[in-house]
Amino acid sequence: MSENDEDRLLHEICRNSGMGVEAIQQVLKDVYDEEFAYELHAEAGKMREFEQKAGERLNQNGKEAGKTKPMAAKMLKSAVKMRTVVTDSTSHMAELMQKGNRRGAEELKKAIHKYKDAGVYATELARDMVDFEEDNLKKLARFKDNRNE
Repeated sequence: MSENDEDRLLHEICRNSGMGVEAIQQVLKDVYDEEFAYELHAEAGKMREFEQKAGERLNQNGKEAGKTKPMAAKMLKSAVKMRTVVTDSTSHMAELMQKGNRRGAEELKKAIHKYKDAGVYATELARDMVDFEEDNLKKLARFKDNRNE
């Protein structure tokens, strides 16, 4: 195990989950479907758990957990706002969230491959997060296909 690889993968988990929570908070402002809002709240809670676990491990390693960069958060907020100007339908919001989940899962898969010496804890945490994001894709599909709004 390489401590540098572990720390880098843990930072990636923190960054990824932090951006996911930011995106959910932005989208929730325009969500009117209660069931969809409930799913998004649950997703945000689980993302915070991943961020917390990665952050705790980084602290154990004597490192500080990374925060979402302010510029990245502003860019995310702008992108969400631009995409919701046209429509704030549940299906559109679900599609937007699916794109984020897909991107997050792909970034984590790349990070797992890149930091292959990260060790069991960080690698399993990242894999669990990938599985979680991929499961969310299936859950969100139910709302995306709901076109009769």
